[in-house]
Amino acid sequence: MKKHLDTPTAKLTLEEDILLVEMKEGAELGTEEMKVLLQQAVEFVNHKKYYAVIDTRTFYDSTPEARNYYAESDYSKYRYADAFIVNSLPMRLLVNFYITFNKPKIPSKMFTNEIAAYEWLKTLKKEMLTEA
Repeated sequence: MKKHLDTPTAKLTLEEDILLVEMKEGAELGTEEMKVLLQQAVEFVNHKKYYAVIDTRTFYDSTPEARNYYAESDYSKYRYADAFIVNSLPMRLLVNFYITFNKPKIPSKMFTNEIAAYEWLKTLKKEMLTEA
């Protein structure tokens, strides 16, 4: 069963342990907005660990400080992995920069379509179950 939450900066959809984060057109994320969004996501999943699919196919903006906070904050302990969906060169460059230079604490990968992103997360889930 899917659950939905509409926030000022993103639409969240939870199905099992995968959280789809669809960024809103024109959203501007500074550090404070990023903190609020991450807090809302953790509360939405009832403080359980989850896999995240971050859909960046709409135009929005985030500051370098907000991206660094996303990579480094304690909220990352709630996420197993991040799959970013991109469809434009600027977002591809931004996400690639984030993964390369912010060095997130969790596995993070960029995709051009939703199916590939979900497949990667399912593969990670199977690997984690095998290791457990």
